[in-house]
Amino acid sequence: MLTISQLSRSFGAQTVFDNASWFVSENDRVALVGANGSGKSTLLRMIAGTEQADGGTIALARGCSVGYLPQDGILAGGRTVIEAALEAFEGLRELEAECRRLEEQLGTADPSEPEYAQILDDYTVARERWDHEGCYDYESRAEAVLEGLGFTTEDFHRDGGEFSGGWQMRIALAVLLLQQPNVLLLDEPTNHLDLEARNWLEEFLCGYPHAVILVAHDRYFLDVTAKRITEVSGGRLHDYPAPYSRYERAREEGLEQQRVAYEAQQEEIARLDAFISRFRYQASKAALVQSRIKHLEKMERVPPPPGGGRKVHFRFPPCPRSGRQVLRMDGVRKAYGDLVVYDGLDLTIERGQKVALVGPNGAGKSTMIRMLAGVEEPTAGERTLGHNIELGYFAQDQAAALSSDRTVLEETTKAAPFEMAPQVRRLLGAFLFSGEAVEKRIQVLSGGERHRLALALLLLRTTNCLLLDEPTNHLDMTAKGVLLEALRNYDGTVVIVAHDRYILDQLPQQIIEVGSGGVTRYIGNYEEYLRQKQSQIEGRAPAPTKVHDSAVAAEDPAVETPKPVADRGDQKKQARKDDKRRRNLERAEAAISEKEGAISELEAKINQPDFHESHDNPQALYSEYAKLKREVDTLYSKLEKLDQTA
Repeated sequence: MLTISQLSRSFGAQTVFDNASWFVSENDRVALVGANGSGKSTLLRMIAGTEQADGGTIALARGCSVGYLPQDGILAGGRTVIEAALEAFEGLRELEAECRRLEEQLGTADPSEPEYAQILDDYTVARERWDHEGCYDYESRAEAVLEGLGFTTEDFHRDGGEFSGGWQMRIALAVLLLQQPNVLLLDEPTNHLDLEARNWLEEFLCGYPHAVILVAHDRYFLDVTAKRITEVSGGRLHDYPAPYSRYERAREEGLEQQRVAYEAQQEEIARLDAFISRFRYQASKAALVQSRIKHLEKMERVPPPPGGGRKVHFRFPPCPRSGRQVLRMDGVRKAYGDLVVYDGLDLTIERGQKVALVGPNGAGKSTMIRMLAGVEEPTAGERTLGHNIELGYFAQDQAAALSSDRTVLEETTKAAPFEMAPQVRRLLGAFLFSGEAVEKRIQVLSGGERHRLALALLLLRTTNCLLLDEPTNHLDMTAKGVLLEALRNYDGTVVIVAHDRYILDQLPQQIIEVGSGGVTRYIGNYEEYLRQKQSQIEGRAPAPTKVHDSAVAAEDPAVETPKPVADRGDQKKQARKDDKRRRNLERAEAAISEKEGAISELEAKINQPDFHESHDNPQALYSEYAKLKREVDTLYSKLEKLDQTA
């Protein structure tokens, strides 16, 4: 489907790709990962043809179509949302019109005339194309995709130019998904999507019938959508035929092995150098010295592990002790004109709770967090701040408040308490400010850079309650990891709105669902919240009641309901089933290990710089690689099903 050979690309003195080779098969779902600036977006642009390589080739299969969604720069004005989406079917609509035109001509033409045969031939060709490519439900398909990405029926007939840049990117994404190109290139498609739209996109991409190559900074999204990870580093493309979580573990193990090998070799080099220095001028040891010098010259040096492998840690300043009740809302009503967002809302946030607000776009999550922060007053009712509460509030537009003429380092050092000063540079590094970047003036920072700096400044403050509205926007994997670890170790209270499933699965102990003028609390993380919602839909669990004051404490999640004890016959039957499942798991894991080893050997051959010159039939290896990948994917699916039956 896509073959890259000896690709080279440089920007001035910076080499991004150096004789890189890679290929993508039909139906591959590949995620590009790597450090900021490693070349992920550059690679997508070169495949899309919007940027040229300095050397090498990018070859697509004959008739292969490519669709590309950049990070930004998409405009959708001058047409309605539904008109823009239907442009994806422009070719089909023209083909449909052509079939109708030819049918009309056949109905009026004289079968005895020569032109009748030509019209019939043209109609046969057009009709065969329609039977192969056509569909009668393209309008309903367009509406389904738009609704999945968060547009309402009322939005369909609004001009695309009325929407924000993020929503215009959604329109462009909808068009691409409806076109179904053979190679779909997505550069951070989740940046402008809320949680519901991300969930819908995950399902859509899992069933996408062609190849997908994407860049994203959402671990859960990558785990669900990508079956293969390609790391962009050191000017090369390194393949891992596994989901993201498995790639992460494999990479950490590889880095650790490289570190051990590097340190062992450095010790050996130091030992040899010491011997040479000690006996260099002793004639009796001349032969031994020369032997060790030659050994050093011939030694193939192990490169040091990349700096990206180093863990960055950050801890919040100690939290001042607060009262048990941190924030309380009593009988709160919030309305904007005729639009009522909340009516009769009662809510209590208690000390030490880590709570996530979830709900569909427009349900009122940001309104809620603004009222909790005190930056927006309720229309009616009362907000009460608890005893000795030090609030830290991060708004979606927090970056707009940065207007200092100081540098990034000066602003951060000025904001840091005395005891946090040693952590300033480490924190800035975690949020992608290192080297000369810390000397940038705040006025020249981009929107994303301002967002990251605003978040770093908040983390340095002494607080005991954090209210965070989408803090993970513009953060890469490393920065998200630093933030998540810091929040998990934070002694204070956290209320967060986020669209990153990994964060929502790892951080909150409670989920508050926002919508229909009120809120409903669920004990557990986001995964447990979804499980409870599904149980309610299937009638296996009663719907929770609306939150009312501190009654939300509910039952202790640590206390489990006792389960009935099965009789001895059932226990034996279950034991046999468990034993069979375990054996099947072991066989599947062994087969995966064997095939992944074969894939690694093929990758080593394919990634050789002279691969195409030294192999008579490269395509045979590509085909074998694709076959092994399909077999591994099938085995992983089997493994997942076996895990689900546990």
